[in-house]
Amino acid sequence: MFFKSNRKASKVEPLVLTTAPSAGIFAGTKIATRHSWTAIEDLSVGDKVLTAERGEQEITHIETRDLSLASAKAAAGQWPLLVPEGAIGNDHAMLVSPDTRLVIEDEAAGVLFGEACVTVRAENLIGYRGISRARVNGDLTHVTLRFEDAQTLVAEGGVFLDIPAPNGLYRFTPLNDRQSRLLVRNMGEVDRKERARPVAVGWI
Repeated sequence: MFFKSNRKASKVEPLVLTTAPSAGIFAGTKIATRHSWTAIEDLSVGDKVLTAERGEQEITHIETRDLSLASAKAAAGQWPLLVPEGAIGNDHAMLVSPDTRLVIEDEAAGVLFGEACVTVRAENLIGYRGISRARVNGDLTHVTLRFEDAQTLVAEGGVFLDIPAPNGLYRFTPLNDRQSRLLVRNMGEVDRKERARPVAVGWI
């Protein structure tokens, strides 16, 4: 005997990447350049952006990908994350990819790993100061910048984004998922706007 379920099928279609997720930056995010904040989608190969430690650096390659709600095949892990205002020193709320490497400066990092600044996958910060999966009402554009070497970009509000070199190396020590979760559990409430490596640019 077969029984008919009374449950209605969900009409919600989860987010899917047209290609595999990467540590890109969502369109609308502004990156520091010499004289102003510039939306990442307005940058081109050959443009120079300001980095946290190495001054101006030239973009060597740009990949643009689309995030679409049109397919129901995506895993929940592909959804972008919402970082509320002030969660990691940011002046306003921002969207980040789960695989984006965020630079975290905290006393706990020095105690646990011997480094004042480390990088963690954004996904490992879920639950910290309200960081959570974002609710997205439309399609998003996902931009990945490449450089000759590893660089740390400055996003509007003072958030540092660690971009790997072509060989996969980072500027700051990358923590694995287990280490990142350990750090998050021990992170204090110090103001992350007070950084050991301030960006030496007058207009910021």
